Amino acid sequence: MKSTRILSGKPAHEPASSYPARTGVPFSSVLRRAIPWCLLCGITIFGADRATAAEKTVTLPPVARANPAAPLLIGSNIHFGLVRTLGYDSATTALHELAQIGAASYRDYLPWQSFSFPPQGPVLVKSQRLMNFLPQTKLKPVLNVGAANSSVPGGVPPISDDALGVFDAYLKKVVELTRQYDPIYEIWNEWNIDIGTGIRLPRLVGEGPASDPRSAANYVRIANSGVRALKSANAHAQVIIGAVGDDTDWKWTRAIVRDGALNGADGLSVHLYNHCLKPQNRTASELIGRVKRLQQELMQDRGGAVTPIYVTEFSWPTSNEPCGVMPLVAGNNFAQFIMQSAAIPWIKGIWVHELKNIGSSPTDRENNFGLFTFNDEPKPAACFVRKATDLVRSADHVDIQEPLPDVFVFRARRGARQSVVLWSSGSTVKARYALTNLPDASGRRMCDETAPAAGPQGDVEPTPIVYDVDASAPITIRVLN
Repeated sequence: MKSTRILSGKPAHEPASSYPARTGVPFSSVLRRAIPWCLLCGITIFGADRATAAEKTVTLPPVARANPAAPLLIGSNIHFGLVRTLGYDSATTALHELAQIGAASYRDYLPWQSFSFPPQGPVLVKSQRLMNFLPQTKLKPVLNVGAANSSVPGGVPPISDDALGVFDAYLKKVVELTRQYDPIYEIWNEWNIDIGTGIRLPRLVGEGPASDPRSAANYVRIANSGVRALKSANAHAQVIIGAVGDDTDWKWTRAIVRDGALNGADGLSVHLYNHCLKPQNRTASELIGRVKRLQQELMQDRGGAVTPIYVTEFSWPTSNEPCGVMPLVAGNNFAQFIMQSAAIPWIKGIWVHELKNIGSSPTDRENNFGLFTFNDEPKPAACFVRKATDLVRSADHVDIQEPLPDVFVFRARRGARQSVVLWSSGSTVKARYALTNLPDASGRRMCDETAPAAGPQGDVEPTPIVYDVDASAPITIRVLN
C-alpha cells in the first residue's frame, strides 16, 4: 500500500529473442527518473541506432511449438484481511470482479495485529472476512504477513528479540490456518517506507543506517526469521520477501539481497508506480525499464544469478488531481504492462493495485487506484486487463520487439493462429506502421467496439491494435516515424 494508514499500523530488435508463452491468468512513492528500456529484458532492440532510426522492418517468422514456460500469475490486490472494510463488503462482488478481469490470483493482508497471544499460543481475533473469503475461490492467494504490532512489547520495527519470537509464532499459526489454500506468503509490506505507527519519518536514503528501524539490515533480520518460521511450518510453502516500496536506484533492495534476505526464499517482490512523474513518463515502459535495471544490478551482485521477481503492486490512479491519469491512459498502461511482463521469464507474477476504489472522493489519490469504482462499476482498465490477460493466457508462444523507441510489436501465438499487437508507450510518440505482406489484414483497437476495423496500415497509438492472423506464414511490418 502507499502512505495511507489502513490499520492501527500500515500493512500499507534484430528479430527479438522469444519465449514460450507463460500460460495462466492473472503504496509506494514513485521513483523520480525513467530507466532506459533495453536492460536485461531477454529481448533485443530491432536496429542499432535508436537516436537516428526513422524506419524499421519487423519480421515475424513462423515459430515451432514450444513447451509452455512457468505461468505468469496475473491478479489484483483486495482488502478482506484488514480491519477497515474499504468498500470490500461483499465476497460475491469481489469474486465476480476478479472473474471479469481474468485474474488467477489475489493479494491481501493477514497482519500480525489480527492475532492475540495468550499463553496457549496465537489466536486469530480479526481478519475474519478474509478467512471467510479464502474457501470461496480456487484463485491463488498472496498473503502479506507482518505489520507493526504495538500490542506486543518490542513489536514495532526494528523488532526486539523477544517480539521476534512472537512474530515467528504468529507466522506458524498463519500457515496452520491457510495451508490448505496454498498461498504465497510475502513478508512485511514496504518496510523501507514506513514503520507503520507513530510519527512518519523522513524519507530513507539508500539502505539506511542501522539506527533507522527501516534500514536494510533491520529488514534482513525479519525476513530471515520469517522465512525460517514459514518453511518450518510447511517446507513446501512459497515465500517471497521485499514488498519494496519506492527505492531510488534500488539501493535498499540491493542491500537486503546482498545481506542475505533471499536466503531460503523463493523470490523478491517489488512495488512499481510512476503516476507522479512527468506525464510523458507515466508509462508501462518506464516501469518495465526500472525493474529490468534492478535485475541487471542484482545479477551483477549475485554472480550472474537471475532473481525471480514478483510485482505485487503496480497501478495508475484515475484521481482528479496532479498525479492522476485519464481512465483510458490507465487502461492502455495496464494492457501494455501485462504484455511486456509476459515476455520476461523472470517476472513471475504481477498484481494490479487494486481491484476497486477504496473511497468515493474523485480527488483523493488513494481512493482511485481501482479497476472498478467504489460503487463497483468497471473503469476502462478492467477491460484492458482482461483482454491483455486473455492474450497471454491463451498463448503457447510470445515475443516482443521494439523497432523504434517506445513503439512495440507483440506476438502471442496459440496453435494455428496468432495475435499481433502494436502500440506506442504514450501519446507523445508518433509513428506509423504497415503490414506489408498482409494487404487484407483487419485489426481492432483493444476495448473499443465502436471504432471501425483497422486496415493493414495506420498510426501506432497507445491503445493497442490487435490483428488475428494465420501463424504459419511470416509477417512483415514496416514501422516509421
